Amino acid sequence: MEKRSVEDEPALSGAKKLKTDSSQMLKTLHDHLNMVIEEVEVKENQLQALSLKLAEIQKQVEQQTDKLKATEVEASDKEKALGLIRNQIKSEEKTLIELRTSLEHTGNELELKKAELKKTGNEFELKKAELEHTGNELELKKTELKNTEIRLRSSVLVKHETQPIAAEPELSTGDAFLLHELSTIGLERHEVSSYLRAISNPAKFVPDLVDRQLRTAYRRQKLGCLQESLLKNLVLFLEELAGIGGSEKPQLQFKAKELASTWKENITIEAPISSLEALAFLLFIVAFGLKSLINEEEAALLASSVFHYTQGPKLFQFFGLKRKIPEFVRDLIKDHQYIPAVRIICLLDLKDFSATTLLMKEITVLRHSAMGKVQNKYVGRLRAIVELVADYKLDIDLPGELIAKLVFLRENSTPPELHCSVEVAEETCTSSSNPKAACSGVHFLVPKRETKPLVNPMY
Repeated sequence: MEKRSVEDEPALSGAKKLKTDSSQMLKTLHDHLNMVIEEVEVKENQLQALSLKLAEIQKQVEQQTDKLKATEVEASDKEKALGLIRNQIKSEEKTLIELRTSLEHTGNELELKKAELKKTGNEFELKKAELEHTGNELELKKTELKNTEIRLRSSVLVKHETQPIAAEPELSTGDAFLLHELSTIGLERHEVSSYLRAISNPAKFVPDLVDRQLRTAYRRQKLGCLQESLLKNLVLFLEELAGIGGSEKPQLQFKAKELASTWKENITIEAPISSLEALAFLLFIVAFGLKSLINEEEAALLASSVFHYTQGPKLFQFFGLKRKIPEFVRDLIKDHQYIPAVRIICLLDLKDFSATTLLMKEITVLRHSAMGKVQNKYVGRLRAIVELVADYKLDIDLPGELIAKLVFLRENSTPPELHCSVEVAEETCTSSSNPKAACSGVHFLVPKRETKPLVNPMY
C-alpha cells in the first residue's frame, strides 16, 4: 500500500500540473475572449458610425439629386426663354433691316435736301454780304448818334448848372444815355455828386438805374449778379442821394418800395453772391426810408455780410443793430442765427466764441431741415457755410451727402427761386475743432468772395 502511494505521487503531481496548466490556459482563453469581445464592440460602434455616415451621405445624395432635378427644370425653362429671345432677336433683325432700308431712302432724300441747302447757302452768303455792308453803315450812324447824345448830355449838364429846372416827369436824353453807360465805366465820388446835383430829379434817376439793371439781369437769368462796376457806381449814387434828399415823394416811394421788393427776392439773404450788391441794396433801403421792408433777422444777415465795409457800422445803427458786438453775437447765437454770428466772429477775430462750433450747429440744423422736402433756400445756407469755411480756413468736415443733395437741387432749378425768409431751427449741440486750423476738412475749391472794403464815407 505504501508502495502504491509512492507510485501514485508522480501521477498526482502530473495531475496537479495538468490542472494548473489547464487553469492558466483557460485564463488565457478567457482573457483572449474578452479582448475579442471588446474588439467586436469597437467594430460594432464603428459599424454603427459608418451606418450613420452612410445614411447622411445617402441623404446628401438625395438632396443633390433634388437639386439636379431642379437645375434641369431651370435649365429647361431658360432654354425655353432663350428660344423666345432668339425669336425676338429675329424679329428685331427684321425690323432693323426695314429701318436700314428706310434710312437709306431718307439718306437719299437728305442728299437732295443738302444740295438744295447748298444752293440756299450761296444765296444766304450773298444776303450776308449785303447785311454786313448795311451793318457797317449802321455802325457809322450809331457812332454819329452816340456823339450827338454825348453833346446833348453835355448841353443838358451846362443848362442845369446855369438855370433852375422844374421837376421833369421823364429822364432826359443825357440821363437815358448814362443809364446805359454806368454798367461799364467807373465814376469818382465828385463826378457822381456833380451829376446828381445837376439833373432835375436825382431821386427818380437812381430807381430808374436800378430798375433797368434788374430787368437786364432778369432777361439774362442772372438774378442777384449785377455787374461790379455798376454796383460800385450805385453805392456812390445812393450815398449821395441820401445827402441830397428828395426821395420822400409818394410816387417815388411807391416805385422804390416795389423795386426794392423785387430786388430783395433776387438776393440770397443767407449768403449774397456779391456782398457789394448786398451793400447797395441796404443803402437803397436807407436812401428811400424802406426800413420796414426787411425784418430784423434779414437785416442782421445782410448787415453781417457787409460788416467789413466802411458803411457797415452805420448800417448796423440804422437797422437798430447797434449793440456791443459780443452781445450782438450772443443774441444771434441765442436766436440760432449762426451764419451771421460766425461772419462777425471771424471778421473781428473774437476770442470768446468758437466759429467752428457754431458752424457745426448750423450744419446739423441744415442737415435736419433738408431731410424732408428740399427747398432752394437751403442752397443759400450751404453756400454761406462753404464760403465761411473757405474764407477763414475753418477745419470743418462738411457732409458729402448733404452737399450732393443740395447741389443737385441747384443744378436742376431754372433759375432757383431764392427767397429771403429764414427758417429758425432748434439748436443742436455739436462738438468742434480748432477754429484757427490751417486748412479745411473739405477738399474742393470754393470761389473766393471779395473782402476788400469800399473805403468811402457813408454820408
